[in-house]
Amino acid sequence: MVNQPSLRGYGAAIVVGVAVICMGVIALGFSMPDRLFESTVGLVAFFSAGLLMVVCAVLANLYDLRGVLHDEFG
Repeated sequence: MVNQPSLRGYGAAIVVGVAVICMGVIALGFSMPDRLFESTVGLVAFFSAGLLMVVCAVLANLYDLRGVLHDEFG
């Protein structure tokens, strides 16, 4: 019988996925700032990606997401 990852493992994977998406938005802000910042939507997306990245970093440190991912998937 295959051992399925727990809800804790899936939560950790979601936090990492959100951080990767935020990283992409922040990288777009640095690679083509004139396109991203010419609209309010792009500006809000950039700043909310930065805020979400900080939240993901705090969650990763509080709940040891590296260890959870290693225990569940590694």
